[in-house]
Amino acid sequence: MRGLAVLCALGSVWVLTGNPVPDRLLRLPAVDWFAAALSVVSGVTVFALSLALLATPVPALALGLLGATLPIHVRAAQSRKRSTSSAHAWPDVLAHIRSSVSAGMTLPDAYINAAGRVGGFFEETLAEVRRQVMYGEGFAAAMRHVRDGASDPTADRVTMTLIIANDSGGHRVGEVLSALSASVAGESRLRQAHEAAMTEQRVTAGVALGAPWVILALSIATNPQAALAFSTAEGAAVVGIGLVLTVSGWVLSARIASLSETPRMFK
Repeated sequence: MRGLAVLCALGSVWVLTGNPVPDRLLRLPAVDWFAAALSVVSGVTVFALSLALLATPVPALALGLLGATLPIHVRAAQSRKRSTSSAHAWPDVLAHIRSSVSAGMTLPDAYINAAGRVGGFFEETLAEVRRQVMYGEGFAAAMRHVRDGASDPTADRVTMTLIIANDSGGHRVGEVLSALSASVAGESRLRQAHEAAMTEQRVTAGVALGAPWVILALSIATNPQAALAFSTAEGAAVVGIGLVLTVSGWVLSARIASLSETPRMFK
């Protein structure tokens, strides 16, 4: 208690002497309210269906909690797919930029030409890039827009390098683009190989974690004695322990299968 009082006093002195309050203390975590609403709807729906079929509250509640995580996994998978697709497309973009610059184009025009050829995320941001280059704040602002839209470490590194190369100009632009293209292409090949190798492991882990709950639901639905057993306090404890182990196993398998991410340069 005294330690807390000392910390509060030190904080008060810090603020009263004119020092700013750290932004991280006041920054709230971003919440995807759409995904949260979908999770609630999914969880309630799965719980209601499970309760109607099993007539056993605790297993139905556990299945409802697991069902509530489905929209979160779907949204996270969509976000990862979008980020991964843009990251894997950077080698093609850089290859087109190099060929255009070698043909005599300026770097901004070369990027616009490359983005139109590659398509996807780059075509979606192309209108804003063209507006910034021609009528806005210039190529640097356009690259910041691309960086913020991609939201991945590869985009941070590539866009900043392109900004510096455009500002410096000269004969070294080709050398910078060549080195950057080789680095990004190597990283992209490594991550694609890792993702291909981990796909089967992810599917196996999902089946291994979901199979016990399918067996539990079938046993309760077809065996009245099992339904009575899981209606007791001991049965509820078994279901609770199984739920904790399932969530822990999924988190651990996801961490083991993941490749270390390059830290973001800008957020």
